[in-house]
Amino acid sequence: MKRNHTFFRTLLLVALVGLPALAGFAATNVVSIGNYWFSPTNITINPGDTIVWSNAVLTAHDTTSSSGLWASAQLAQGKTYSYTFTNSGNYPYICAVHIVAHPEQTGTVSVASSGNLPPTVAITNPSSGTVFTAPANVTIQASATDSDGSVTNVQFLVGSTVLANVTTSPYAATTNGLPAGSYTLSTIASDNNGAKATNSISISVNNPPTVAITNPPSGTIFTAPANVTIQASAADSDGSVTNVQFLIGSTVLANVTSAPYAATTNGLPAGSYTLSAIASDNKGTKGTNSVSISVTNPPPSSVTILNPTFNGNSFSFSFATQVGYTYTAQFSPALNPTSWFTFTNLIGNGSAVRVTDSTLTNSQRFYRVGAQ
Repeated sequence: MKRNHTFFRTLLLVALVGLPALAGFAATNVVSIGNYWFSPTNITINPGDTIVWSNAVLTAHDTTSSSGLWASAQLAQGKTYSYTFTNSGNYPYICAVHIVAHPEQTGTVSVASSGNLPPTVAITNPSSGTVFTAPANVTIQASATDSDGSVTNVQFLVGSTVLANVTTSPYAATTNGLPAGSYTLSTIASDNNGAKATNSISISVNNPPTVAITNPPSGTIFTAPANVTIQASAADSDGSVTNVQFLIGSTVLANVTSAPYAATTNGLPAGSYTLSAIASDNKGTKGTNSVSISVTNPPPSSVTILNPTFNGNSFSFSFATQVGYTYTAQFSPALNPTSWFTFTNLIGNGSAVRVTDSTLTNSQRFYRVGAQ
């Protein structure tokens, strides 16, 4: 059995030696794992090259860096683990599962100091996992450097689609109108010797929920003190509604987590109000709907005429008004009339107003003001 292992290792070593890496390109090198050996035991590679450890036997083994740089899980037969080396140096490793009983199961990766180091690239914006609202305009920003040369290009991709190639810093590109879905954003940096480095993140684009206030209708007028029940419908096309928040102006009235969505406010005084409903979905995206209402004081039971003034052929007087009510000023030639004649109408604004009857004759007149 040992002779077979030796023969297998010899064949693998010959195969590896017979496939030299091309200068300027990162290479992938395979190290086989057997029962208590790595083959080749020692291997020399260039910066940017990758080692793939492959378990060739039934017994599970692992590959674990002596310095803690990497550590694979236990690899069943046919399973692999890979690691890319970017810095020169010697990197001894072991099979941590069997090192105590089989101290001979060790290996070393030597990374040559010569050769081109690949550039480094990192997406700085947006953060991985960011949720955008559809249709999304997303600006991708990246940093890129090269320790032994210069960065010549940073390519931006959405999935497999190339968005832009940027040759100088700042490195950024924008994609517009992304519909709902999950996306992988990637950057590929190239240096002056053709080496490349990649960084990717994941984002999602979410359709916002829809929400509509179904009661009261916008423009409804209530009488003070007003008790108003706000009702809303809410839905989400690609998720679920988790909350509907009701507001009066900027004041939160209630948060309702399940249908039916409704909230009540009591005793509203006279004034104008904006009622809003804000729906949130399971990804934190929001939708808003608002209506306007007004609350008026009850119509006055009587209106007091103030400051009457007679001037030739005209008679004028003042009276207080309330917002939103129609005031009608009338006269009659008789003290207990059967008919009244209107000489002006106006809408109350909350202030005192002055009206004038300019059609006086020598006959006597009686005046009144009504509100509705």
